[in-house]
Amino acid sequence: MHIIIGILGLAAGAYFWWWRLRNAADMASDVANAANDVRLAARRFGFKRKTNLHPVESVEDTRVAAAGVLSALLAQDTIPSAERRKTMLVQMQSVFGCDKSEAEELALLGHWLVGQCGTPSAAVSRLSRRLAKLAGAEALPDLERIIQAIYAPDGTALPDQIRDAMTDIKSRFRKT
Repeated sequence: MHIIIGILGLAAGAYFWWWRLRNAADMASDVANAANDVRLAARRFGFKRKTNLHPVESVEDTRVAAAGVLSALLAQDTIPSAERRKTMLVQMQSVFGCDKSEAEELALLGHWLVGQCGTPSAAVSRLSRRLAKLAGAEALPDLERIIQAIYAPDGTALPDQIRDAMTDIKSRFRKT
């Protein structure tokens, strides 16, 4: 009897570890697929990482830089909502003249760039400086319109954190 209980215990232990390893493999493939999505989005928008240069400085497409700024603002939000993300995608489609899948890829690449900057506030500064360098002052009104549509669609005042970020963004555009 004790031999049967031992065999059942070994089988249960083997099944437990097999199940854990299978879940770990599934998670690893999900992470690999996410990295592949970012890589494909980067390729689609012509992003090429340059040696000894921060990824933000390698951005050559104004839409990618603007998407990064918008993603950084969403990351600063205390409770980022799905509704704000959806509004961001719709506004990007409208302003950038792209379809939904392209707007999602821009947002994905922008989110990756925010992660490369470390903090959302550092990303806002760095990406807005890059956007100002690439597009000049004419990019600011479109960016402001998108931010207004995301955070204050009914004409109310912007939240304090977003207003502070907008001050930083405007100062980056003035310096160019």
